[in-house]
Amino acid sequence: MGLLDKLSRTLPGARRAPEAVPAPQDPEAILAPVTGQVVALDAVPDPAFSQGMLGCGLGIRAQEDVAFSPVSGTVVADVKTKHALLIQSENGAEVLLHVGLDSVRLRGAGFRAFVRKGDRVRAGQPVMSFDRALMSERGLDDTVVVTVTNADAFASVRVVCDSDVEVSAGSELIRCER
Repeated sequence: MGLLDKLSRTLPGARRAPEAVPAPQDPEAILAPVTGQVVALDAVPDPAFSQGMLGCGLGIRAQEDVAFSPVSGTVVADVKTKHALLIQSENGAEVLLHVGLDSVRLRGAGFRAFVRKGDRVRAGQPVMSFDRALMSERGLDDTVVVTVTNADAFASVRVVCDSDVEVSAGSELIRCER
């Protein structure tokens, strides 16, 4: 056990990152970062997402407060407010993980990042936590959106699950095939 492990167990209020969820290590698969109900991208109540300006993908109405990496790859961008990450997958897909709509208004309150720009991540690894109750108190939608921002670089980007179904974190949502 390292010093940081010991400190995280003894410091008041210290929290360790949650355990990873089981996830296939398929470079063409983009996985659910949270457990919840799938929402078609065009039904996400944010024009930047619903009009596809930020890529092809979908939303999930989260049931929990931890987001897991939807792919294995490298975090190529993070934001100061900790509500979004851009991860370049092993097959070159640029995957945007965005928690909440207008959540930037929280200025990072209620978010905890477990990774940052430059970190390697594995599919199913916890990457952030978020306070759904705080979002609700502030009148914000806690939908988690996952998109492929460079879909034109692939022969096929397909959403492989239906809207309005329940998915578990780590289950396949999208396929990116060259």
